[in-house]
Amino acid sequence: MDAGGKNSGQLDRQELISYLRRLAKWKNNDVVKLAFLEQEQIGQVDRLDLSGVVELRRNANGTFEAKFVDKVRVLAMLRELLDQRRDDQLEGFLDSLYRPEEEG
Repeated sequence: MDAGGKNSGQLDRQELISYLRRLAKWKNNDVVKLAFLEQEQIGQVDRLDLSGVVELRRNANGTFEAKFVDKVRVLAMLRELLDQRRDDQLEGFLDSLYRPEEEG
């Protein structure tokens, strides 16, 4: 892989780690607000943080159901990515020890 691709992959991983950290800390306060919004207040929906919501449902009888991300899974994914990052750091260190220009 070329250096540009490697940097891009590291940036993508860093963004994913950042997003997973936000999901792990996410609170469902805005979902509760959404459940109680009146029709006249519908414009407030765009300001709500619903990033941890997997599914929303309002039934015909007026009940409101919400399913959220599994924070245990989010934390497991975060740990796995952080473990991989440590491996990349080790790989980078080992790569820096090998210098092809010193051969010969």
